[in-house]
Amino acid sequence: MSIQRIYNVISEKDYKEHSQKTRKIVEKANTILRKPRELNERKMFWVYRVLGKDAELKIPKKHINDFQFLIMHILKKPKENRFTDLRSYYKLKEETIDNLKFLLFPDKFPPGGYNEKLKKYGVEFYNPQVILKRLNFKDFIDLYALITYVPLDVKTPFVQDLIDEILSIDPIDTKISLYTKIKEIFKSLGSYEKQMVELQLKNISYYHYRLMSRKSIKGVIIDGSNVVRYNDQDSILRLVDLLDNLYIENMTFFPAIIVFDRNIEYVLKNEEDKDILKKMSEKKRIYFESPADELIVHLSNRHGYYMISQDKFNEYQFDKDKLLEFRRFFDE
Repeated sequence: MSIQRIYNVISEKDYKEHSQKTRKIVEKANTILRKPRELNERKMFWVYRVLGKDAELKIPKKHINDFQFLIMHILKKPKENRFTDLRSYYKLKEETIDNLKFLLFPDKFPPGGYNEKLKKYGVEFYNPQVILKRLNFKDFIDLYALITYVPLDVKTPFVQDLIDEILSIDPIDTKISLYTKIKEIFKSLGSYEKQMVELQLKNISYYHYRLMSRKSIKGVIIDGSNVVRYNDQDSILRLVDLLDNLYIENMTFFPAIIVFDRNIEYVLKNEEDKDILKKMSEKKRIYFESPADELIVHLSNRHGYYMISQDKFNEYQFDKDKLLEFRRFFDE
């Protein structure tokens, strides 16, 4: 492989789509990180997508305020010793800190370990600025897209089929036995194949990446009508978004059961929402019951599942630690 090989790769249609998705992720994470006072645990997931597992495992062990303070310190005066302080405080790897520099200043710093990751193209650069000039890259986000891309000629049909299987997992429809089978196949992969799968999942669906990469997977009951009515929006789109974001700091949720009040159809404002509800109602784990609260708590107690709702269910007996507020699943 050579520079010409890279030119060929970046002209591929798949690469262009990958590059566009990658830029959106990095720019979103950059925007979040550069407003440290507004950081919360949910927004940090955008940061972890770039910083990697090392950060995702170590940073949440400390209070979010500590991270906010250290980032504010760096943004005020981005000296090397301030990055060193952050690395020492969280015991992070050098590559993670290099990724943090890149994420904060993508026009100045290359992503961590870029030279090692460029070896798959058979090239090595000793000056990262040369990469921008030689490849006509706008900034180091383009380099990050290149090193996180899996070239078409190294994707095996088996790996691509597995990615498709993973992405087809539907929390309200896929059988638990099928999910378990897919995860066992993923766990049996070699380190290189596993890395290829994870890289692509991060770019496509962070929820499915978490399903494969995290050990703590829990079942959940969703108060469908409560989510639909959240902030008086009366829209099912919030619920659709929730199904793509079923994870919090230390847990990822599968399977999911949705319980609606029987009158939910009349709450929805437009025909599009009603069509979505109709298609959703054909899934395995959808229930319509009034009062919905009673069934939600019953299912949670019976299966040991968590619950997502803004309601308190004060009239029922249940494990209070298993009630999660809906807003925890969005980075508003």
